[in-house]
Amino acid sequence: MQRAPRRRKRATWKTVFFLVVCFPYGLFLMWRTQRWHPAVKGLVTACFAALTVAVFLPMTMPPTRGGGGVRMVGAEKNVAVYGPELPASMGDGYAGYGVVSGASAPVFSDVPEAEVTYVYANDNGEFYHLSDCKYVASYSRKYALPVAYYNGYQPCLECGAPTYVPGDAG
Repeated sequence: MQRAPRRRKRATWKTVFFLVVCFPYGLFLMWRTQRWHPAVKGLVTACFAALTVAVFLPMTMPPTRGGGGVRMVGAEKNVAVYGPELPASMGDGYAGYGVVSGASAPVFSDVPEAEVTYVYANDNGEFYHLSDCKYVASYSRKYALPVAYYNGYQPCLECGAPTYVPGDAG
């Protein structure tokens, strides 16, 4: 007769241990092996369900958006712009992509664009190359000629890459 209470006591501690360490298995043991009052079992289950929801609910909510909106760049008067010189084709009256000069002006220009010359440059290199140059690798980046020039690359002398002159159409 003494062993039965010890066994029940040991089983109770085992259930409590698993409720703390691995609560799904602890809940299973509690409902299967313990002779606790059903209200106690329901309260313990509800507490673990609430804890699970409290832990996982923030992970499923979408992030909140901060303040923002659209701000028209260049809409302010007397704006100073710093940077490299623009090519001559982008001078006064340029109606290229993304430039809005008035409410009735089209966003896209009807003027056909000049053909863009692409060159290739390596991240650690100092020269840009044509596509068939022996120094072009699979990891070389493709740049438009003016972009490569303004990123500090020089034309390759071996492949005869074109030289960019600021002010040209590119």
